[in-house]
Amino acid sequence: MWAGESPQLPLLLKDGSIGWGIWGQPYQDVAIAAVPKGGWARLESIKDGKWKRFKPLPVKIPATAFMERARDGSEVWFPITDGLVIQGAAIAQPNQLYTAERGKSILRIYVVTQPAIGDVAAVHDRMPRLVPKEKPPVGG
Repeated sequence: MWAGESPQLPLLLKDGSIGWGIWGQPYQDVAIAAVPKGGWARLESIKDGKWKRFKPLPVKIPATAFMERARDGSEVWFPITDGLVIQGAAIAQPNQLYTAERGKSILRIYVVTQPAIGDVAAVHDRMPRLVPKEKPPVGG
């Protein structure tokens, strides 16, 4: 997974602006016990409480498409319907590097996945969980 890189994911903030967070923890990085390795979080694992110790917060990742790797290794892109975003799980990790930012939190973002449905299921067994960009009104 993204060796030697530090990819970031956009986050939709409550005021409608865009923020940024580090995408997970690359497998090649030095182990950081405070966060899980990888860039994905299974919805079933979150619901089962396996992520509870990390205190994940739900976030929304704006995107127009997502990619899954087919069984033959090829990239297959799927458009995201207007009004939907990718659900993420954010974990705040204390910065332990000796920099001016030491002690401040580093936000690590994990893409929440679910079993694949529809056209995606023909390509891969998992897919990002897509959620409404806006919360529906209470009772709506």
